[in-house]
Amino acid sequence: MPFDPETACRAALGALFVAVACIGIPHRVRADRAGGPVSRRGDPLWFWVAMVFVWPPLGLASVAFLIEPRWIDFARIDAPGWLRLLGVPLGATGSALFAWMFRHLGLNVTSTSVPRAAATLVTSGPYRWVRHPMYSAALLLVIATALLTANLVVLAGGLAMFALLAARSRIEERRLVEKFGDAYRDYQARTGRFIPRLG
Repeated sequence: MPFDPETACRAALGALFVAVACIGIPHRVRADRAGGPVSRRGDPLWFWVAMVFVWPPLGLASVAFLIEPRWIDFARIDAPGWLRLLGVPLGATGSALFAWMFRHLGLNVTSTSVPRAAATLVTSGPYRWVRHPMYSAALLLVIATALLTANLVVLAGGLAMFALLAARSRIEERRLVEKFGDAYRDYQARTGRFIPRLG
């Protein structure tokens, strides 16, 4: 039976979705049970309004690819099979970073830019090199999904979602400075935001 890249990409994307859900959901549930949910009203309104426009097309196009790729052929990007399959190691790397991040962030995790009342400053694991490894993992997963689906809607939606997260990270950092003061300023000085700081 000849190798079918389309089937392989669909299987890989399905596995990626399952892996991310199995990693992220238990950690978020555990954190909310321990510290209570954090209201999303702490985020600026523009962030969630923009997400309402960005997330549904991205999510629906990804799910449609899993069910029947022909449904989203109108936005198909012609890409060779080998290029699309690069999404597999990228997705695995993003998932591993996601798991490593959650392991070190522990009960501090929230869905917003507002730190928990009992939050501690985490500088271990991936936080030793970057301040927002969750967003770094998200970018890797976005690129992996765009490669696997070879779809313009997924690519544009994923990059827009990351841009929104990057913009929100500046608000998050201001709040972390308010909470941790000079300790966080020193941490900012020696780490990169999404990628390690050279030198």
